[in-house]
Amino acid sequence: MDKITLSGNSYQLIGEIGSVALVDSFVKVNKLNPSKSGSKPGHGEARLYIGPQSIDSDYKSFFENFNTNESFFLKEDFIDYLKDAKYEYEKQEQQYYKDLKPLWKENLDEVISINTSLIPFTIEPANGAADKARYYIRSNTRVWELFRIIALPRISFISILKLKSEQGQIYFYFRLFLDYNYNINNHPSKIREQEKAIEDSKSISTTKKEVIISARIGQGKFREKLLEQMFSCPITDVSDERLLMASHIKPWVQSNDKEKIDPYNGLILTPTYDKMFDQGFISFEDDGTLLISPYISPLNIKKLNLSKIKKYNIQPKGREKYLDYHRKNIFKKP
Repeated sequence: MDKITLSGNSYQLIGEIGSVALVDSFVKVNKLNPSKSGSKPGHGEARLYIGPQSIDSDYKSFFENFNTNESFFLKEDFIDYLKDAKYEYEKQEQQYYKDLKPLWKENLDEVISINTSLIPFTIEPANGAADKARYYIRSNTRVWELFRIIALPRISFISILKLKSEQGQIYFYFRLFLDYNYNINNHPSKIREQEKAIEDSKSISTTKKEVIISARIGQGKFREKLLEQMFSCPITDVSDERLLMASHIKPWVQSNDKEKIDPYNGLILTPTYDKMFDQGFISFEDDGTLLISPYISPLNIKKLNLSKIKKYNIQPKGREKYLDYHRKNIFKKP
C-alpha cells in the first residue's frame, strides 16, 4: 500500500486528482484585467471547477458521495506557495486589475498567524441545474476564502489526494502550487533583467554573451560540452540527442556568468525527468542516489518507476557544489 506522512500522521493514499487549474473567476482578490476596456473584474465564484461532468459518477465516487468530507490544507504548503509566488506578486508579469505588491506580506502574515499545521475544512458539491458539462465543489470556510485570496489565476493549481488514516477515516488533502515558470528561478521578468544586464555589459565579448544567453535554454556550447560528459539520460538510458535536455543544476538565473556556462553545472535528462529536476521534485546525492520529494505522490512515483534507493551514473565528480545547491535550495523537502 502507498503511504504518505503529513504533519506527523500516516495515511494510505487511495486516490488522486492532479493539477486542477485555478481560473480568474475563482480567485477572490488577485484578479486579471478584463479583456473589455473599462470593465471591472467580477467578484468571482467560490466554487472550484474540478473536471468534466461526463465523468460525474467518478467524482462522486472519489469524494465518497460527500458522506465523508473531512478535508485539509497544510499551513506549510501555503507558506511555500507564497514564497514561490513572491516575485510574481512584486513584478506582475500577468496584467492584474490592481497592484499586488502590498498584498504579499499581508497574506503571508495571515498564513503565519494560523495556529495549526493542518487546517481542516469541509467541502460539498456545487453544481447547478445548468451545469451539464462541468463539475464543481465549494466550501463555506475561512480557509477556503484565504485559499482564494492568495492564489494567482492561470498560473496556480491544486492537487487533491484522497487518504485513509490508520483508524480508517477518509480525508482529502488539498495542496496549492505555482507553475514553476513563474517562481524566482524561472520568472520571465527575472530572466529578462539578467539577459539585458549581460547584453549591456561592456566587459563581456559579443561571442561570450551569446554563449551565456544560449545556455539558459540548454543550447550552444553549454549543451555541446555537457553532452561530451554525459552521453545519455542516467535515469532512462536514452541517448538520442533529439530527446535529451541540457538542464542546469544550479538555475541559470541564480548562477554567475562562469557557472551559467559550466558543463559541470548541468545534467542530461529526458524531458519528463528534466522538468521534475527543474521543479525540485527529484534531486541527487553526490553519489547519484535519487532523492524524491514528498510533493510527488506515491501513485506518480510508481507510474514513473522511480526508486529512492537507486543510484544513477550522473558523473558527480566536479558537480558536488552544484548538487549541494540544488538539494538545499531547489529540492522540495518534507
